[in-house]
Amino acid sequence: MEQLWIKVADQLPKSGLPVIAFVQSAFGNAEATQRIRAQYAAKFTLESGDDEDFGEYDEVTDQYYCPPGWYETNEFEDTHWAVDGTVTHWMLLPEPPVEATP
Repeated sequence: MEQLWIKVADQLPKSGLPVIAFVQSAFGNAEATQRIRAQYAAKFTLESGDDEDFGEYDEVTDQYYCPPGWYETNEFEDTHWAVDGTVTHWMLLPEPPVEATP
């Protein structure tokens, strides 16, 4: 089944869900596009550690969080990088391949 791109203007993914994001104006180049593994972070959902210079502090949880927005994410790291460019579309990650049994 073919997956379709979803416009960010129509719907955002669940906060913290890894997706494939389509980015326009990547790296400050208006013509550059890229597809990356990313996640959308709603307010007070993506912890940033104790970085008061970058994060937003939530008194209720006594925790710093990344500002709301899109973050490039790696499956094996806890570091998330703010997306450089504008995410215009996203789609769910495909299911992993299933090995056929002999």
